[in-house]
Amino acid sequence: MTALGFIGLGQMGGSMATHLAQSNNEVFVFDQRQEAIRAVESVGATGTSSASEVGKKAEVVFLSLPNPKVVRAVVSELEATIRPNSVIIDATTSTPDTTRSIAKQLANDKVTVLGAPVSGGATGAEKGTLTAMVGGDQATFEACQEFIDTFAANVFYIGEDPGYGHAVKLLNNYLSNTAMVATSEAIILGQEIGLDIETMCEIFNVSSGRNSATEDKFPDYISNDLDVGFAIGLMEKDLRLLLQFAEDNQIPLLLASVVRNQVGQTRNRYSETGDMTDVYDYLYEIMTTKDTEN
Repeated sequence: MTALGFIGLGQMGGSMATHLAQSNNEVFVFDQRQEAIRAVESVGATGTSSASEVGKKAEVVFLSLPNPKVVRAVVSELEATIRPNSVIIDATTSTPDTTRSIAKQLANDKVTVLGAPVSGGATGAEKGTLTAMVGGDQATFEACQEFIDTFAANVFYIGEDPGYGHAVKLLNNYLSNTAMVATSEAIILGQEIGLDIETMCEIFNVSSGRNSATEDKFPDYISNDLDVGFAIGLMEKDLRLLLQFAEDNQIPLLLASVVRNQVGQTRNRYSETGDMTDVYDYLYEIMTTKDTEN
């Protein structure tokens, strides 16, 4: 049996680690929050006291962390203890350059890095229906796919570059975030002339305007005043990473800056922990405020 490790048991990582543990794998877990460790211990995982302890015990270590800075810090800690011929699978929403950098850093230790970010949100993580986008050594991917399959219904191998998965993830999130902003504006304009959300979405979803926001967020969440469960601070972080990725490759993304600005204004209004659906609330507030001065 391959010993697995999982570092980062947040909204996504906790569910992913749970699926690994429930699939009869030996899983060693670590998180800064003891309650997160206990939750995964309850389904069969073994808690540890540090990331370095996970490195000592596991042959394949998954990461699901807040940002690239934390990834680098955790990898530096793992480097002191992780075994030769081990594998690190980074499921964090990170940057391609970060993944390539840690792969190069660990190559002398004979540790292989796969960049394997996921999409599908907290609901997909809980249900085990995520999409995984994997870049890195193909033979390593094939050896580890059975573990990824425990929490991902759609697994795509993209190529030998370990940064490819994170590149696709940033592009995917850009499209999703742009759809959220554009759909909010369209829906608000429609509401102002008397149309209702359900009717508009029903039409959009069988027409060329169909997107992830019209199919999911508006009819299922915003119409019922519910949160999606994805923080606006994380939405802005993803856009910031995208713009850095584009700048690193000298490719200007004009619309991305506008989208990030609107998301940033929403974060200022509702705080880091506000839900991504607050984009609609923020835009509704500013778009429907009438100037009463002559």
